[in-house]
Amino acid sequence: MKIKEIVKLTLPFLQENKVILYPTDTIWGLGCDAYSYQGIERIRQIKRRDINKNFILLVSSLGMLKQYVKIPSEIVFFLKSQTRPTSVIYQEVCNSYLPLAKDNSLAFRIVQDEFCRELIKAFGKPIISTSANITGEPSPMTFSQISEEIKNLVDYIVPYHQQNQEGKTPSQLVKIEEGEIIFLRK
Repeated sequence: MKIKEIVKLTLPFLQENKVILYPTDTIWGLGCDAYSYQGIERIRQIKRRDINKNFILLVSSLGMLKQYVKIPSEIVFFLKSQTRPTSVIYQEVCNSYLPLAKDNSLAFRIVQDEFCRELIKAFGKPIISTSANITGEPSPMTFSQISEEIKNLVDYIVPYHQQNQEGKTPSQLVKIEEGEIIFLRK
């Protein structure tokens, strides 16, 4: 099946505040509309995740990211130099309707995967992303490593890269403090 067809099949679930299981540019993830309280709460329940632990939001491009956060100049150059997917915690969020951390920060990642990029472009807004596992269990690097419990609890499983056995790794996670880039996860 072509990417455009898979995007077309997946979009209604995001539009209806449902939870999807999907391959990202890093590992398999659970996702929903970043503006959907209902979807975010379902993901928390599925993962048994602490309400104080936040999520990463995926965007399709630097242009889309600029709609949601003030981007420090040092981050633009840094992101362009990275070959590995990198999530960045931003302190200046322009939209208070997004699920902010207690310190009003929010982590975003510009996706590198073609399917994710096309899905987010078609959806027109950020998608929540978190690993497709119960909190405390290992993150699934491939579809075959995802528990049946997770598969049974989501509303839709994206039919893309399910046979791929090439393991991936989580994104790098960085933040900026006083103009310096600090790695929180390498």
